[in-house]
Amino acid sequence: MGDKEYVLGTDAAELRRLHFQHKVWSAQSYALCQRAGLRAGDVVLDLGCGPGFTSYELAQMVGASGRVIARDQSAGFIEYVAAERTRRGLPQIEPSLGPVEELAIANASLDAVHARWLFCWLVDPGAVLERVARMVRPGGAVILQEYLDWAAMKLVPRDAAFDRMVAACMQSWTAARANIDVAELLPAQARRCGLEVESFQPIARTGRVGSLEWRWIAEFFENYAPKLVASALLSRRELQDGLATLQSRGADDPRFCVAPTMSDIVMRKS
Repeated sequence: MGDKEYVLGTDAAELRRLHFQHKVWSAQSYALCQRAGLRAGDVVLDLGCGPGFTSYELAQMVGASGRVIARDQSAGFIEYVAAERTRRGLPQIEPSLGPVEELAIANASLDAVHARWLFCWLVDPGAVLERVARMVRPGGAVILQEYLDWAAMKLVPRDAAFDRMVAACMQSWTAARANIDVAELLPAQARRCGLEVESFQPIARTGRVGSLEWRWIAEFFENYAPKLVASALLSRRELQDGLATLQSRGADDPRFCVAPTMSDIVMRKS
């Protein structure tokens, strides 16, 4: 698609995974936006919107009198957002193509900025936070869902093959210059940007085999782990063993998964 390459990719398989991932986290996201006070008529920036699954819900929250600026660097994703805006009848969504680092919006013109799993992929998350903070009006909100402890992910009982895949992912995040546990950095950066942390809530989700959480983790590794083999961070045998651990062993399978620890964050512009 000619896009600047995402760590996780922008292909059709990733689009399907992102759709399911949004379903897993949709209720959590909606509750966070309610807590932040989003309402009809608001102007909201959905930063790093991807295929726009959250943008569509934000558009319904702000109603026909509001606006949602859906910003992403992937041309393919923005084309998808534009098509879905028409199909869903949501003209209040404004697709915006380009790197988040180059976004230009008038100061104090936004009621809120929303981002989920964006800042963890940025080389300089503090600079982007400072940039968007200027765009938020006094009293407005910056609403974030970011990783707090990605490597907390595990199977219970522990499984060495699964742990190896997690370790390989952590190596790949380092190679990509990602700040994967960026939530632990954001409170200090917020104050420098004129933002007060109103709410900081760690989220640790667990699930049995076949649960939403289990399927979310399984789909992630099915899509991403082959790329670890291509990057020589995981052997083909380690890939096979790791994916095998995520297959159900029947109705009496007693195992649980622990998802990466997230953090729901609401920052308020002073």
